[in-house]
Amino acid sequence: METKFNVFEVLQIAGKIEYDGAKFYLKTAQLLDDPELRNIYYELANWKAKHVKMYARMRREFSEKTGEFGTFDPDNYVLSHPRVMAGLAVFTKKPVSVKGLTGRGGKEEILKDAIGRAKEATIFYQGLKGFARDPASEDALDKIIREESRHIHLLTEEFKQR
Repeated sequence: METKFNVFEVLQIAGKIEYDGAKFYLKTAQLLDDPELRNIYYELANWKAKHVKMYARMRREFSEKTGEFGTFDPDNYVLSHPRVMAGLAVFTKKPVSVKGLTGRGGKEEILKDAIGRAKEATIFYQGLKGFARDPASEDALDKIIREESRHIHLLTEEFKQR
């Protein structure tokens, strides 16, 4: 049996990844004493939280337009629980550098870690395209990949300014 995700499920996976990212950045911010570095993590968390809302809105619009909500298949756990796929993504590991948590690595280490995570997310979403059920699902993934690529660009530009 082949697992294929529809737009709703793709957006559910992306929303969960963004939620995990926001939670990760908030928890990391709380570990820092330096207010400037803590604020960078708060900004990253805020960025992720905005995406959670954006993907939820897109899911709602998709469901209203098509009447599709997702799939429940008792014989296919992953298809019935697309959030499981999100657990395979980028925010399941600790920061690249412990120095970033102590503040000794500074903004550069934080940005390098965030860029690396955005690149990993892009790779994950590109791989997920192989599980897209239809062209609409592929289009949703293309939009998500473009957004991650935009993050990489913005974070890279910020890194270059340091």
